Amino acid sequence: MTNKNTGINPYILGKQIDKPEEFFGREDLFTFIEDNLNADIKFLLLHGQRRIGKSSVLKQFAHNINLQKFVFVYFDLQNHSNSSVRNILHDLAEEITEKLGLDSDIITLSSLDEELKNNLDIFSQKFLTKVYQKLGDKNLVLLLDEFDIVSSDNGILNQGNSFYIYLQLLLKQQTKLFIIPVVGRFKDDFQNLYQLFKSPPYQEVGLLNEISAKRLIIKPAQGMLEYEEDAIKAIFKLSAGHPYFTQAICFNLFLQAKIEEKLTVTSSDVQGIVDKTIESATGGLSWFWDGLSISEQVVFSAVAEAQKIAIEQKQSFPEDPLRLLKKHGVIQTELLTEATKKLAQKGYLDDTERRVKIELVRRWLVRCHPLNQEIYKLEEFETEEINNILEKITQLSQNNKNQGVIDHYEEIFKLNPNHFSTLSVLAESYLKVGNFEKTLELYTRAYQVNPMHNKEGLLLAREAYGKNLIEQRELIKAKIQFEGVLETEPDRKSAQQQLIKIKAELVKQEAPLRQVEEQLMKDHKNYSRTPIRQGVILGTIAAVIALVGGGIGVSRFFPSCSGGQQKVNSSCVSIHSNISRGDRTFFFTIPNTSRDQGIEAFKEGNYPQAAALFQNAVRDRNNKPDPEVLIYYNNAKAREKGNLLTLAVVVPADNSQDATQEILRGVAQAQNQFNANGGSNGRLLEIAIANDSNDPKKAEQVAQQLVNDKSVLGVIGHDSSEATQAALPIYKQAGIPIISSTSTANSLNGRNFFRTIPSDAASGEKLAQYAQNSALNKVVIFYNPKSAYSNSLREEFTNKFKGQIFRKIDLTDQTLNIEQELKESASQKVQAVMLFPDVHHTSRAIEIAKRNANNNLGLKLLGGESLYNQQNLNEGNKAVEGLILAVPWFRKAPQSKKFAKSAEDYWKGGVSWSTATSFDATKAFIKSLSFNPSRQSILAGLPMIELSSEETSGDVVKFNKEGERQSKAILVRVEKGHFQCLQCSP
Repeated sequence: MTNKNTGINPYILGKQIDKPEEFFGREDLFTFIEDNLNADIKFLLLHGQRRIGKSSVLKQFAHNINLQKFVFVYFDLQNHSNSSVRNILHDLAEEITEKLGLDSDIITLSSLDEELKNNLDIFSQKFLTKVYQKLGDKNLVLLLDEFDIVSSDNGILNQGNSFYIYLQLLLKQQTKLFIIPVVGRFKDDFQNLYQLFKSPPYQEVGLLNEISAKRLIIKPAQGMLEYEEDAIKAIFKLSAGHPYFTQAICFNLFLQAKIEEKLTVTSSDVQGIVDKTIESATGGLSWFWDGLSISEQVVFSAVAEAQKIAIEQKQSFPEDPLRLLKKHGVIQTELLTEATKKLAQKGYLDDTERRVKIELVRRWLVRCHPLNQEIYKLEEFETEEINNILEKITQLSQNNKNQGVIDHYEEIFKLNPNHFSTLSVLAESYLKVGNFEKTLELYTRAYQVNPMHNKEGLLLAREAYGKNLIEQRELIKAKIQFEGVLETEPDRKSAQQQLIKIKAELVKQEAPLRQVEEQLMKDHKNYSRTPIRQGVILGTIAAVIALVGGGIGVSRFFPSCSGGQQKVNSSCVSIHSNISRGDRTFFFTIPNTSRDQGIEAFKEGNYPQAAALFQNAVRDRNNKPDPEVLIYYNNAKAREKGNLLTLAVVVPADNSQDATQEILRGVAQAQNQFNANGGSNGRLLEIAIANDSNDPKKAEQVAQQLVNDKSVLGVIGHDSSEATQAALPIYKQAGIPIISSTSTANSLNGRNFFRTIPSDAASGEKLAQYAQNSALNKVVIFYNPKSAYSNSLREEFTNKFKGQIFRKIDLTDQTLNIEQELKESASQKVQAVMLFPDVHHTSRAIEIAKRNANNNLGLKLLGGESLYNQQNLNEGNKAVEGLILAVPWFRKAPQSKKFAKSAEDYWKGGVSWSTATSFDATKAFIKSLSFNPSRQSILAGLPMIELSSEETSGDVVKFNKEGERQSKAILVRVEKGHFQCLQCSP
C-alpha cells in the first residue's frame, strides 16, 4: 500500500447507514423478509438490542429486497412517544406523500389533519385509497422504526395502546398494506404485542457473522489502511460482530493510525485501543446497563468478574456467577437466579451463562461496574418497609431491649436477605446476648461483603468467643477461634498470647509429645519473623518443655497462612493443593461449623475428635446427608484405626457442584457400606477427593499428584471425557488403575482404563437402532466438534445409522441461526433432530427444542445423557415432550429400583445416574482389594471381577478385555414432564 492514511474517518458511529456501499451483511434477514412478503404475510416483526443496526436495516430494504410489487416507506416513531393517534397518522401520511412523490391535488395534508380530528378512518378510507390508486398494482410496505416508543405506559408493549389497535384493524381492512415494525426489545418483552397481531413471524436483528464483520472492518478503509488477519480476529473477539462496537473499535484504530502515520493495523494495535474505545463508546455501552433490573445488574457484574478471575488464573471455564456472589456474602434469591436466565435470553451472555457475549462489554463492566461496588444495590429492595422497621429499632435500642432489636433486624432479613448494612449491627446485638455462633456467622458474611470495614469486628468477635470457650474449658474450640484470628491478621499479639496460654494448658493435659515437638520447631522458626520479642517466645518454649519433662513439645501456636497458602474455612490450604482427605472442604459456601471444626481436628491428627465432629456434621440444616462430610468421617475412622486403604475420586468441584455432589454420593455410599462392615481384613477405606474443575490442564496436574502419592491405589474419575483424556497418559505411564463412572468418549482406552458407564458406542448404537425401528430415515445432528464426548457420540451414531444425515451442525457456532436451520431441515423432509451437546451447551439444545415446538415443525428429538437431568426437563418444559435419550442408568428400570430406593432413603431424595455409576466404580475397586493390595494387584484383578446386580446399582459389573462394562444404554422418553423408561421389561 502506498497511499497515506490522510482521509476522513470512514467508520460511522451512531448514525443510520443510508448508502448501500456502506452497509454489510444481513443477507439472511433480507431473505427472511422476501420469503414472507412473497407468502403474503402482512405483519412481520423485527427486534433487537439498541445500536445493533435496526434502523440501518430498514433503510436498506429498497437496495436488498428484489421484489418489484412492493414499495417501501420508512417512518421513524422516535419523536411520537406522547403523540395521539391522529398526530401519528398525519405525520405518517406526510412521510408517505413525500417518499412517493404524490401530487398535492391527490391529497392535501392540511385538510387531512382537520378531517382526522373527527374521524380516524379518513386515513384508510380516503388517504390510503388514493395512495393505492397512485401505486397501481404495487403494495405499500410501512417500515415503522422505534415501534415500541409509542407504548402508552412507556414500558413493556401492551394491548391497550390505541395506535396498535388501530394498525391491527387497518391490516384487516387493507389488502394492499403490509407493515414491518422494529422494536428495541427482547422477545419476552413484546409478548402482548406478539399476541395482538396473532403471532406474526419475527426475526432478531442480531450480531454480524464473522464474514460480514470482516467486510465491515476492511471495506470502509480500503486504500487507506490495511488490517493484519490477527488484528481482524482480535476486533471480532472484542465486538462479537456487534456493528456499533466493531465500528467504534475501527474508528479509534483509524484515528490512531493517522496520528502515528501507520498503514497497517496489528493485533497489538487492537489491544492498545480498548480503553480509548470504551471511553468513546460509553453511550452504546451504557445501554447494556441502564435497562437492567438491580438483580440483573449485580449478576452481570458477577459474570464479568468471574471471567476476569478465570482469565487471570488461566482457567478455561469461569465460576458460576451465583457461587461467586456467595463468596461476596450475597444470599441467593429467586430474583438473582432468574436474572442469570434473563441476561442469557437478552443475548447478553453466551450459551454457558457464564460469559459476557461481547468482550468489549465485559471489559467495560469490570472497569465501570465492579462487583464489589454493585452488590450494595441489593439493599435497595423493600426500602420503605425496612425504614419503618429501622425507626422501631432505634426506639428499642434506647430502651436497651436487645431481644426486640434482634427480632426486628431478623425481620429486615426476611424482607431482604441482602440488606448488608444490617449484618454488623445485628452481629453486635447477638454478641451482647452471648450468642457467639450467630455473631460469627453474621460477621463472617459482613467480612465477605466488605473486608476492610468489617475486619476488626470479626476479629474482636472471634476473640470474645475464644475467651468464653476458655472459661468453659473448651480449649480445642477456643484454639480454633484464635487461629482464625491469626489467619486474618497474622501479627495480632492478643491472639498470639492467648494461643500460647492454650498450648501450654493443652500440654499439661498430656497432648501428644510427637505433635508438640514438631510444631514447636515450626512455630519457633515462624515466630522469629513476628513483632513479639524472641525472648518471650523462648521463655514460653522453655516453660512448655518443662511441662513435658524436659522434652521439646508444642502444637501449632500461630497458624498464619504461609506463602503459597490461602484461607479456606478457618484452614490454611495450599493454593495449588487440589486434594483433600479431610483437611479442607470443596464446598466452603455451605456453612457447617461442625465440619469446619472437624477439618481442624483432622489437620491436627486428632482423628477421634475429627470423626466425632464429622459425624455431627454429616447431616445439613435440611437433615440431608452431605457426601463430602460422610467421606471425611469414614476417612477419620480409617486413620484412627490405621493400616488403611486409599482410593481417589476426581470431581469438578470448582465449576459444577451439583455434578460433584452426585458423584460423591455414590462413592460415599459404597465407602460407608464397606467400612461399616469392617473393611477388608480389618483395613478401612479412605477416599481422597481431588478437584480438576473439568479443566484438562488441571486434570494433568491432579493426575501427577495422585501418581506421586504412592498410598493411592486407584482413581475414580475424571468427570468429563476431555479431562479424563488429558489425565489418562499420566496414569498409563505410572500403571495406576482408573475407573471412569462418567466419561463416555470412545477415544478413552488403555490397559489401566475401565469404566462403569456405557461408552458412546453403546449409546450411539442404541439411538441408531431406535431411529431405524421408528422409520426415522433422515436426521440432522447438532453437536460440539471440540468436545470429545459430543464428537464421539456423533461419530458412533453416524457409523451405526443406516439412514441419511442431512447436515451436521456446530452448536458452538456464534452465527448459528437455529430457527432457519430447523425450518430448512423440515422443508427438506428431515424427520428427527439428534441433540448431542456437551455439558456446557445443553441450554442451546433446549433452545433447539423450543424453536421446533414454537414453529410446529414436528421434528422428533433424540439425544445423549448430557440432557438427562431435571434442570433440562424444567427448562425445556413442553418443548421437550417426547424427547428420547440414551442414558446409562434409570432409577425406574426394574433392575435399578432396589438401589434407587435405598439411595433415595439415605440421601433424602432421588439420585442421578452418575451417583449409580460412581457407586459401581467404587464397588469394583473394593472387590479387587486383596489381602495386601497394590496398584499392580488391583490392575490385574479388575478384569476378573464380577459384581452381581444385588451388589451394584442394578446391572452386573463385569469388564470385557477393553475395560468396558458389559451393559447397554437405556432409552428413556419424556412423557408429561417426566422421564419414562422405554423397552424396559417389567
